[in-house]
Amino acid sequence: MSGLTWKRNLELTLDRRRSFFQGRMHDGILATLPVRLDAEQAWSTFERKWGTYQEGQTRPFPGNEEIFERFVIGLEQRGQVEDDWLPVVYSILDAGESMVGGMFGKPMRFIHRRRNALFSKAETVLTDYSQLPSLSFSLGSPWTQRFLSIQDYFEEHADGNFAQHPCLTIDALNFAVEMRGATQAYLDLYEHPDELRGLMEIGLDYNVRFQEAQMARIAPPADGCFVWLGDWVPFPSAVSLSVDAYVICSVRHYAEFGFEYHRRLIEHFGRGLMHFHCNRTDLAAEVAKLPGLALLQFGGDTRDPVPDIDRVPEMRRAVGEIPLQVACSLREFQTRLAERRLLPNVWYTIGGEALSPDEANGLAEKVRAYRA
Repeated sequence: MSGLTWKRNLELTLDRRRSFFQGRMHDGILATLPVRLDAEQAWSTFERKWGTYQEGQTRPFPGNEEIFERFVIGLEQRGQVEDDWLPVVYSILDAGESMVGGMFGKPMRFIHRRRNALFSKAETVLTDYSQLPSLSFSLGSPWTQRFLSIQDYFEEHADGNFAQHPCLTIDALNFAVEMRGATQAYLDLYEHPDELRGLMEIGLDYNVRFQEAQMARIAPPADGCFVWLGDWVPFPSAVSLSVDAYVICSVRHYAEFGFEYHRRLIEHFGRGLMHFHCNRTDLAAEVAKLPGLALLQFGGDTRDPVPDIDRVPEMRRAVGEIPLQVACSLREFQTRLAERRLLPNVWYTIGGEALSPDEANGLAEKVRAYRA
């Protein structure tokens, strides 16, 4: 049973989320704060029970109980902080983006990351387009059923304390990268454009069916849904999307080989939340044309010498009034908060030095009072 009882100020947080996603937070902000949790004993107990692997070591895929127990470490304690975070977890994150290859029948390999979800690798699915006619997705494939069983387990054991959301969609060029390999997928834009579009149609079918299978397992709240990037959003249904594979492409390539697939996904599910792993305003302006786009999360390009938070004004000009989500350091956030220099209608996800729960609650109070 899905629920959020581990969030202390749940109703206030949901009200703030409604204002943000419904376009009513004209002078306020949302903020997710970094919190220092007292969880070392719980981690030690977990590692004694489940054993340890070296960082980067190949390991078996964990069982549902192990995955569940890792996710709940510190989760109840984190819920006592009154920022805009919600206890909604990415329960099948261990599958990684390479889960696509596994669900289409290829062997998978999993790499250990200490106290974190695994990193996955799968063999290339489509080495030649002559194989395209025989390519299809089945909800009954072994890895598909394995990943869905994780969500079944979480629903059975969460006891209404926290919730989970479906995975990120992996469609269009992102899907082609997983099926063909990155280099070949980019070459396909020039060498096999028609076949590439055919592959993307298979990806669209896969994403719709796999998202629906996950949504059928996750009990929805009465007045919204659970989705990555937003945790909880005040819409009956929504999906998370990504333009990761397009950040090194021209806008024309997204317009011709991406936009329509995203538009159809959003049209099918109602709303879309976009993961935008760069600061390109030209690409953002094209993405912002998607009907039903409810959030654009941007930034994270380590090669960009300009901090993501300094890109907010130009990104706002590029996307209009679409709510934004951006990461910034704790020090920068606190400075701009005190100086009233944070732009409104933005969800700030704060990194850097972690705060104690009491310190975080003090800062969260200032966030709620902030007016631009």
